[in-house]
Amino acid sequence: MRIGFHQPAFIPWGGFWARMAHVDQMILLDDTLLAQGFTFVNRNRLKGPNGEIWITVPLKRKGRGRQKIRDLEIHEKSWWAKRFLATLRHYYGKSIYFDPLFSEIARIVNDQNDRFLDMVESLLLLLRDAFGLKAPFVKQSDLGITGQGTELLVSIAEFLKAKEVLLSSFAVKHVDLGQFRKRGIQVFLHYFDLPQYPQFWGEFCSNLSALDLYFCLGPESLRLLLRASRIEPWP
Repeated sequence: MRIGFHQPAFIPWGGFWARMAHVDQMILLDDTLLAQGFTFVNRNRLKGPNGEIWITVPLKRKGRGRQKIRDLEIHEKSWWAKRFLATLRHYYGKSIYFDPLFSEIARIVNDQNDRFLDMVESLLLLLRDAFGLKAPFVKQSDLGITGQGTELLVSIAEFLKAKEVLLSSFAVKHVDLGQFRKRGIQVFLHYFDLPQYPQFWGEFCSNLSALDLYFCLGPESLRLLLRASRIEPWP
């Protein structure tokens, strides 16, 4: 079995989905701390006439200190949901792929539950199915495994009896890959380079949320994601 890891993220980019196409399970690291400063956990980019548009999910932070992702709550969710949905309709409403997916997104973000993880998990499941992917998501908190860094990832792989892990090519800078080899787990690296595709609003913008890709190409998106992927064993 081959597994991948990723923190639960709001409408993630194409590289996340391309990697998911090559694993048997995707582990959501929800029992990890939200990064201080900039993070893609609660924000991503869409596209408008003037280029990229940042969409950020506001979080309740006052008096809470460092929070784990599974404990995050959305600040003024109904106000944020209204603005987010209006943004999607304004910039992508003319897409022939818009209405079915949008109605489900609206159902998810309009839920009165303000737990960030619940919303993100529902959106991930929706987009997984829209892209035609099959691998299940497994939450770290459901496994009951805690820790940090490379040791956490190795512990999860051993617990699940995974023989292989697929990591982003960027992981070589942040993860001690040798620890997997010492435990008899083969590491594969995922290289992702999404080519240009027809977008709304003029000049191409790269590495946006995969929502942009889907609203532009619909079910054909998966073919492009697979073409943009290269997997190599490490070392």
